[in-house]
Amino acid sequence: MTGHTNDDELIFGKNAVLAFLEQAEDGRNAGKGNTRPRVSVNKVYIADGMRHDKRMEQVRTLCKDLRIPIIESERKKLDMMLPRDQIHQGVIAQVSAAEFLELDEFLDMLDEERRMAEKKGQPDPINTFAIAVLDGIEDPHNLGAIVRVAEAAGLKAIVLPNRRSAGLTGTVAKTSAGALANMPIVRITNLSNALSKLKDYGFWTAGLSVAAKTDFYKADLKRPMALVIGSEGGGMGRLVEKNCDMLLRIPMLGKTQSLNASVASGIVFYEFVRQQIGN
Repeated sequence: MTGHTNDDELIFGKNAVLAFLEQAEDGRNAGKGNTRPRVSVNKVYIADGMRHDKRMEQVRTLCKDLRIPIIESERKKLDMMLPRDQIHQGVIAQVSAAEFLELDEFLDMLDEERRMAEKKGQPDPINTFAIAVLDGIEDPHNLGAIVRVAEAAGLKAIVLPNRRSAGLTGTVAKTSAGALANMPIVRITNLSNALSKLKDYGFWTAGLSVAAKTDFYKADLKRPMALVIGSEGGGMGRLVEKNCDMLLRIPMLGKTQSLNASVASGIVFYEFVRQQIGN
């Protein structure tokens, strides 16, 4: 893979660590068309006296299978490894964070999926594909929550610009409840150019905007969609908004005039799902 990488990160919390271990195990048998982010779990720290619940047993089993060292440590040592406000639940993993996909590389992988479907006589799968394009999401908790709902809604990838975007930190992984381990992340330099390339490939682009005239549930999303989410404060950039095929709004019926970016994302992602399944 030719993408960029983050430096080593600390992933913490039972669900997040378990998800990354499961992804590492799956990665051993990953095929050419695999679009999951590839990570390397280097070691796992477990607090002394941890209760042997189901998730911790799975963590220990996977570490043994993958030959990943387990370091039994005092809970105080684990506390000192993270910022004071972070809760590790007695388990921390040191990982080489996911490699980012280049946009062309991701589209090549979609091409492979389309060729496989054609070979089997199946409909073009791109017609049911959606990806999230994030513009200015700098809060790691927001990014983690968006990753979580995007993965749950079956989106194919998240596109992040190199600038004005949170990095894939341990906080993002923890907030995503492990979903980051299974969500392809595409890093791009110029968001407007990326949207143009996605449109050339066959995606329609829809941006969320408080100034839009069309309610999101009235738009036809039953097509390949790139759903653009801007920051809670500034929204999408001007050029990004100009490159959208449609602008959508979420009706605000109370006194509140805006929603958290991750909440807004979840509403629109699942409207795409609703339209795709025909309900």
